[in-house]
Amino acid sequence: MMMALALTSGMAFGAGTANDTASNYNVPGWNATPSNLGSGFGAWNITLNNASSPPYVGTYLNGGGAVASGGYSWGTYANGSPGDGSISITRPFTAGASTSSSLFNQTFSFDLASDGVGPSQGLLSAAVGNAFSFSYNGAGSDNFLLSVDGGAATTTPVNFSALNAGIVVSLTVSGALNSSAEAYTFAVSPFAGGSPLYSTSGTFDSSSFNTSSFNYLDSNTTGNGYFNNLNITAEPVPEPTTLALVGLGGLAMLGFARRRQ
Repeated sequence: MMMALALTSGMAFGAGTANDTASNYNVPGWNATPSNLGSGFGAWNITLNNASSPPYVGTYLNGGGAVASGGYSWGTYANGSPGDGSISITRPFTAGASTSSSLFNQTFSFDLASDGVGPSQGLLSAAVGNAFSFSYNGAGSDNFLLSVDGGAATTTPVNFSALNAGIVVSLTVSGALNSSAEAYTFAVSPFAGGSPLYSTSGTFDSSSFNTSSFNYLDSNTTGNGYFNNLNITAEPVPEPTTLALVGLGGLAMLGFARRRQ
């Protein structure tokens, strides 16, 4: 059994389990240089454009709102004309039991909401690494767009009314990491509960595109944006039977090698 455990020690490849919520920042506050609270995530990286002059850009801890939990959500504002105001926020994932920080047989989820995007201006978007982008463009149709592996965007039935009420976005990946066809399921549900608004499954190229960070962009919008509840589930642990079988397979290979000598 010790041999079995040793042979399977490299089986875990994904990002570490992680969780953070805006209510953690009630006492220290949350701004453009926030403390790295919660667990399992790397430090915040926040970039502001036009933060000190019109149209004004910034962050704040929102006491309520459509995606509040524990009484709070993270808030951003990047007001419209004159000029272009924007705020970009990145939260890297940390490596789990190996050197990879990309998701592996895991689910990453977050909440998203907005008071106003457009009409005819503004962009609110969220991305997981550079593999998945989910965006609402006020200059386009009243629908979120999903892009996978940097490809052409797919129109979803999720509209601004759903965003204004608050949505939960989740990405589940499964299969071999660093594969040209790793499986995924992308789903959007109402924050208040109920049937999913949208769900799609397919494959993506995890050998060329990563799922190792959360990225949020509020650009030139007419109302404040909100997000909350960043969460990465744990990798599934192989059952003892699986470990034993892998170990026996390793022992068989060792025996075969000895016979060949």
